[in-house]
Amino acid sequence: MQSNDDIILEILQGQRTAKWPKAKVVKIFVASDKKDFVEERRLLLEFVGPELQIICDEYQIEVEIVDMHFGASERDGLCPRTLEDHLSEIKKCHEVSRGCFFISLIGSSYGQCSVPARIEDELFSELVKEDDAAADILRKWYIKDGDCYNIKDYGKLELPEWKVATDEIINALRAAGGVIEDKEAVVRLLRSTVEHQFNYAIELSEGAAHRMVNIIREFHYEHGHRDATAKHSRRDSETFKANVNSLIPEENQCHFTVPYKGDGSIDPDDEDHEIYLNKFKSMIFKKLQMLVKKSVKEDPDLKSRKKIVEENFQENITHLTMNYEDVKMDFSNSDIVNRIKEIVKGTTDSRHNPIVIYGQTGTGKTSLVKTLYRDFASWFDCKLLRIVRYISSTPRSAYNLELLRVICQQICIALKLPEGFLPKDASFDPLYINNWFQSLLRIFEDMNQKLVIFIDDLHLLNTLDTDPGSGLNWLPISLPRNCFLICTTGVELDAMRLTAVQKDRMKNPDCYLELPMADDSLSDQVESAFDELESLFGKPAVARLSALLTCSEYGFTETELLEILMPTSSNVSVISLENANFNFSTFCTIRRNMKPLLHEKVMNGKLIIEWRHWNIKGVARKRYLQNQETIRNTHTDIANIFFNEFCEEETSESEDEPAPLRSDVKETPFQSTIRSDVTYSTRHIEESWIHFLKSGDLAKLKGFTLCNYDFLLAVVHTISISYMRCILEHVRCYILDREIELVYHAIRKATDILTKDTYQLGTQIITWLRPVTDRSSSGGLMNSLVTAAMAWCDGFTLPLVVPLTDWLQPPLPSHSRTINTPQVYLVESTPNGQHVICCADSDPQLWHIMTNQLVHTFKGHSGKVICMAVTRQSQYLLTGSEDTSIIVWDLRALTMTLRIFEHIAPVLCITSALNNSVIVSGGDDSSIIVTSLGNGKLVMKIDHHRGPVTSVKVTSAGDILVSGSQDGNVCLWSLEDFTILNTISLQSGVRMIDVSSDSVFLLASCMDNNLHLRTLATGTELHSLAEHKSRVKSVCLTQDSCRAVVGCSDGRVYIYDVHSGKLAKTLTGQNGEVSAVRVTEKDDFLLTAGGNRVHFYPFRSDDTVKSLLKLNKKSQHHLLPHTGYLTCIDVSRDGLLAATGATDHLINIWQLNSHELILTLNSHSGSVTAVSFAPSSLFVASASEDKTVKVWGLTLGSLVSTFKGHQAPVITVHVMMDSSRIISSDRNDTLCIWLADNGNLLHSYTGPSNYVDVTNNMKYALCTNADNTLKIWSLIKDDEKFHVGHSEEITCFVLTMDSLHVITGSRDMSLKVWQVSGGKLSQVLIGHTDAVTCVAVSVADKSLIISGSCDSNLIVWDINTGADVHTLSAHLSYITCVKCSGDGSIAISGSDDKSLIIWDTKRGLPLTSLQMHLPILQVETSSDFSRISVLLKDTQYMPIICLHNTPAKYVKLPTYCAPDKDIIDNPKPAPKRQMRRLLKKEVSLDTYTWQKKYAHLTSNLVIPAVDERFKRRFSVSASMEEISKIPQKDGQPGLPNKQGSLAQSQHFDQLEALWNKRSPPRRKLHQSLSKQSSLAESHLDSSDDDHF
Repeated sequence: MQSNDDIILEILQGQRTAKWPKAKVVKIFVASDKKDFVEERRLLLEFVGPELQIICDEYQIEVEIVDMHFGASERDGLCPRTLEDHLSEIKKCHEVSRGCFFISLIGSSYGQCSVPARIEDELFSELVKEDDAAADILRKWYIKDGDCYNIKDYGKLELPEWKVATDEIINALRAAGGVIEDKEAVVRLLRSTVEHQFNYAIELSEGAAHRMVNIIREFHYEHGHRDATAKHSRRDSETFKANVNSLIPEENQCHFTVPYKGDGSIDPDDEDHEIYLNKFKSMIFKKLQMLVKKSVKEDPDLKSRKKIVEENFQENITHLTMNYEDVKMDFSNSDIVNRIKEIVKGTTDSRHNPIVIYGQTGTGKTSLVKTLYRDFASWFDCKLLRIVRYISSTPRSAYNLELLRVICQQICIALKLPEGFLPKDASFDPLYINNWFQSLLRIFEDMNQKLVIFIDDLHLLNTLDTDPGSGLNWLPISLPRNCFLICTTGVELDAMRLTAVQKDRMKNPDCYLELPMADDSLSDQVESAFDELESLFGKPAVARLSALLTCSEYGFTETELLEILMPTSSNVSVISLENANFNFSTFCTIRRNMKPLLHEKVMNGKLIIEWRHWNIKGVARKRYLQNQETIRNTHTDIANIFFNEFCEEETSESEDEPAPLRSDVKETPFQSTIRSDVTYSTRHIEESWIHFLKSGDLAKLKGFTLCNYDFLLAVVHTISISYMRCILEHVRCYILDREIELVYHAIRKATDILTKDTYQLGTQIITWLRPVTDRSSSGGLMNSLVTAAMAWCDGFTLPLVVPLTDWLQPPLPSHSRTINTPQVYLVESTPNGQHVICCADSDPQLWHIMTNQLVHTFKGHSGKVICMAVTRQSQYLLTGSEDTSIIVWDLRALTMTLRIFEHIAPVLCITSALNNSVIVSGGDDSSIIVTSLGNGKLVMKIDHHRGPVTSVKVTSAGDILVSGSQDGNVCLWSLEDFTILNTISLQSGVRMIDVSSDSVFLLASCMDNNLHLRTLATGTELHSLAEHKSRVKSVCLTQDSCRAVVGCSDGRVYIYDVHSGKLAKTLTGQNGEVSAVRVTEKDDFLLTAGGNRVHFYPFRSDDTVKSLLKLNKKSQHHLLPHTGYLTCIDVSRDGLLAATGATDHLINIWQLNSHELILTLNSHSGSVTAVSFAPSSLFVASASEDKTVKVWGLTLGSLVSTFKGHQAPVITVHVMMDSSRIISSDRNDTLCIWLADNGNLLHSYTGPSNYVDVTNNMKYALCTNADNTLKIWSLIKDDEKFHVGHSEEITCFVLTMDSLHVITGSRDMSLKVWQVSGGKLSQVLIGHTDAVTCVAVSVADKSLIISGSCDSNLIVWDINTGADVHTLSAHLSYITCVKCSGDGSIAISGSDDKSLIIWDTKRGLPLTSLQMHLPILQVETSSDFSRISVLLKDTQYMPIICLHNTPAKYVKLPTYCAPDKDIIDNPKPAPKRQMRRLLKKEVSLDTYTWQKKYAHLTSNLVIPAVDERFKRRFSVSASMEEISKIPQKDGQPGLPNKQGSLAQSQHFDQLEALWNKRSPPRRKLHQSLSKQSSLAESHLDSSDDDHF
């Protein structure tokens, strides 16, 4: 018997297997009489179904309980044809449902008999043989149709009339049936509806009875009650029950006896009935749960243990299932198939072109692909790998990047390539994917196996590329032998997004084929089908259902459709088609009638309903989605079903709604509890975001999806990072938004590392976006996103590297977008920021920014438009022209609403005021005119200026008008009574002005080209902005009131700081003079218009380079952040403090626990080259290029001593273990040993000076100049000197803690272990294939050595045997540094690939990693790696990192050694130190909540047995912040003395006891999937957990 893995491999190779995946659905039909079991059916829908869904979520199974009586009218129950629809639904349940598919509820009464919809011809003849009243009634109601008699149309009868007719027909059948020979035939016709349904279900298959549940409820009659059921009904009921009992297995039956009360119905408020209902609910739930689990156990799903394989398998099975469906158009032995066979057979031994088949809609392209797929196997005798994709049928086949990625991975899996499913250097960058695809194709050239890739409807592929010539550049123009690519397209070759070379090569007749023209009748047939549906169900119902299916991207599950179409507010009210709503019955009926139009597919285990053909979708769109409002509302309905618990009812549209474009969105604050409550499923990822986009709801699009950490995490873990990029790029095709830009560029910069390690998503979000949130006091989505990422990291139970400080600037590029327009001289942004209005030539034009499309041209002025303004709330455009008129345009309807003629000369400036109720304009006639925005009537005319009024502005408060004129005056007016408040006189005429949003600053550009910055209230001159030399063309002040933007004729944009008046930045690259500059809402973007282009720049002040430091506000010292690049770092032995030196001459001291800057030491006059903490942590020594070494006391931050004995720049410094002597060296190869407290020189030596170290027992010093030798000399005996060496340069060395050995690494690719005393060689370690770059040893584990090399690998060595225990391979470039934890259990390595990796040295596995995005030079750590300091190349920041859940034990390093002590004993590992949580308790998630939200995404992790104290830390009431505060209580900031250490140790013990006492037990995570390619998934299987 084949294993699951073998079957999956066959399917991925394109073969049809006996075992084929099915939809993961539990669909149960509930059969009962409508008037009976009302409360029981309510319980099934409201309680049993949801509870069963919770159980089935574990198996990713969707549950649907089908109650045909829910919301059905009495007329629906009497409809003869409804029974046939119900029987069809039972058959569907039987086909798709896992476990139970049918529940029968049988009560005391037999139930309603339904009128038969048809009677067989022979039986009908027997029934009417007697010419009596019964025969007349039957002849009246039945008409012959072929070989049977069908009931006539009764639709025009009122309900009472039809009820009378029903009784007549049933009585007539009984009467006629009593005299015929085959009485059983009539009995079968007159069965109750429930019995009909039960008999049909039991006969569907041999084992159907084992998948059915039967409930029988009997009433117990008390004295005074009697069974009022008719005798024949009781008889039929007893017969039916006996039959059911004999057919249904006993374990699938439930029998209840209920006291009869009242009118015989079940009253949930009655105590006895309540007991019965609780038993009913409990028993039926257990039965259904048992059947589902039994089904899953007996017929388990095909599922791979590897995430990548499972992902590809689910994608492939969707396309293969569609491929093996019935072929609608027969192409067997057709000319086109024979032609393709001829081409393929003729190119088997040479390079060749792909085959592109063009065909219009309805020509049978899909049927041709299915035919070719099946025929291809018969054309060749060798092994065949077939891959088929139907474009846009799944999310992964909708986008260029995803399509190619999944195909590449499927080829790797199918071929079982030795490098695995994902190359070590894998990246989901488009260029990498393209090269990967080409390299995989070349593999087949030397194989006896052929690859065939079929792609249907290539033109539907979303390329997400604005360049029409590069969308499909991955499509090969020349294929290797044994590789074939066959594509179909619905557009001609010239219209495809191909490069010119591709188009030219593919015009070859052996490459480009055309199908014959299609019959035009297909659209007419679809129209006729819709007409017929409307006649049966009404246009509103058909329109609503069709609109939903049309707006769907990939289809709906039946449950999703019913959530929209079926109101559930009441279980007794009728759900009517007239209101475009459906109940189970009407939905079942319309689905049956729409079957020719619909198609079902299995996608990720879900049964999806969609249109059968794109042509049907097109007809439905044209027919039912005729206006933008309908489209938006439909998309809103769809989006809300995924978040229906959190979306409030939509209110009616207000007048302030934005323009009717897809990207038009009214910005509103997003408030939702979704961040803490929603668990995102695959369907959320596939469908929800696109509908928020198309509905125009930008707030929910960001808040629920793109800027929501839970959504991002679900996308990356359930699909891929490349799909995440596709989503963001898709949205960016329509939306320009700063927060989306931030997320997109953060994801883009992290793509490479997230390809390999998806569990770095949280840390990458923190790394890139926390600098943005730290600078913003207002919080917002970015703050929520980063907080959620930190909460996820906080709850992660495996080791995880989390950054605590920031070192990267926000990821936004300097330039976001450029749109090409005609020559622009005016520009304004719409309030939603998605459109710009440009004045080119004479008429304003509305342009959509991200698509660069012209939306509308506002025609109405007869002269050139000179000025324009956009109202901020009411969505109006105001334009003033040379023709002296003002026009008000409605941006929603894109129509003219008002024309005003009040000026007698050209209108030069315009704005709105008084909450957009009036228009204020200034003209060449020297007047200011105020008119009503509502009716255009004159409100006020002000003739004060003595020259043309060139600019008018209104303050943000809306109470003051500011006007500027060529008469050289700026006037301030009260808008309440239009009185003048102040006049500011300038030396020259005013050309343009702007007022800051805080109404403090006035910026005026004058005719003499001077720019004046003054106070608005008094007109006091603040600055004259004079850095620009060319003529000023445009000005504006930013909304943060901090910057002035000036556009000039030289094509440059000058940005001034308004507080200092200095030039802050200059933007170049404009196309001609900068005629207009504007900033969007909140300064998100700067718009500059010049020539025929409008440029968009990210422009928040937060986006510029700022300090990322966290300063200790309580410090009494003057703290200065580094302004130069860091050159050196060191960490104190107790792991509490870090020191940094930089080229700015400063030394900064950091508290690692709180990651705050606590001291700045400033006295050097040259770059600091080295820093070293005293082992006692009482002082730090610093070396500098100023030829001095300084000793700084850490208690007061004061300078203790300065050593000036060097005559050259000092390059190294080291404090000896007695904390009293210091050794330093300079570039002249002079080494000095001197006293720390006074700087007195003790000894001076000449020797190598680049790298210097001293043994812990202070007997020997070691040094080298990176040449072939290492010098060892005794600090006690002058004549004791040794030289050890390699054949090539020594690159690194390290001393063991016991001072017995030194290990050297060299360019000769070897390491050597030397005895310090005597310099004898003990071991030679050979294993690296390139130069050794770094080496580290453990403190507690004497036998452990780990080394890094230029071969990108690390090796763990045994110092005693010289054996290479593990080779650690994960880096992509040479290793720059490595450190071991104190207990030797883990190590950290940094590389030129900019990544840090934490390794398990015992098992040789990577535990976690962090991409730093800058080359790493050095790492310094605390003993247990709980804090890590990193020195990066060319940066002024030192990242402080936390290894969350570190598995290393804390080892307390010795802080003092007496000079006469020979060897320092290795310290013993101490109990692990408790760690602080990353977030405050109020923000952090408790363990239960974290598991509930994220366990389904991390279920493929093998969770090792981490210390229980870490697993339970989220319920802790105490904070680890207390620990960091203990040392300060004794008056020494950041410096624990003996009392502080003792108190800290006691506090650890107390806190541990408190946690163990109060913490609740932790829920377990799933551990079901095996090791994956990501670093976080690279643990051994669960059998290795006990080693963790």
